Amino acid sequence: MNEIINTNLISLDLEAKNKEEIIRKMAKLIEKNGNLDSYDDYLEAVLTRENKTSTGVGSEISIPHGKSKGVKKAAVAFARLDIAIDWESFDDKKVKLVFLLAVPEASKGNEHLKILSTLSRNLLNDNFKKDLLNAENKEKVNSIIQNIFA
Repeated sequence: MNEIINTNLISLDLEAKNKEEIIRKMAKLIEKNGNLDSYDDYLEAVLTRENKTSTGVGSEISIPHGKSKGVKKAAVAFARLDIAIDWESFDDKKVKLVFLLAVPEASKGNEHLKILSTLSRNLLNDNFKKDLLNAENKEKVNSIIQNIFA
C-alpha cells in the first residue's frame, strides 16, 4: 500500500471554497507525487464522474475518483478539510474527509473498486473516522490508512 498512499498525498486542514477546488488541489498532490502523466486528463475524468453522481457517501465523507489514461500509477490522496463543504451527499451532511482515487485506465481488473470497497467498509467504522478527524499529523493519518489495506 505504500505505493498508493504516503504522506505526500495527505493534506490536513485543506482550505477550499467548493468541491471542484478541493479536487483540483488534491489532484495536484497526486501529480507532484509522480502518479500522473496528464493532470488535465485525470482532472477531466474525475470531474466528469463527479458530475454524473455525487461521490458524497454520507457521514461527512466523499470519495471522488477517476480512471484515466492520464494516470500512470494508482494513488489515493486524503484531505481533512478546514471547513466542511457541501458535496450533495445523500444524507445532506457537509463533507469533512475526502479520499481522491486515481486509477490508470489500462489497469487490469477492478483495482479502483477494490480500493473503494476497502475504504467504504472501514468508513462505516466510527473509530476509523474519528481517528482520521483527530490525527495530529500526516504520519499518523498515513499509518491509519495504511492499516486498513494491510
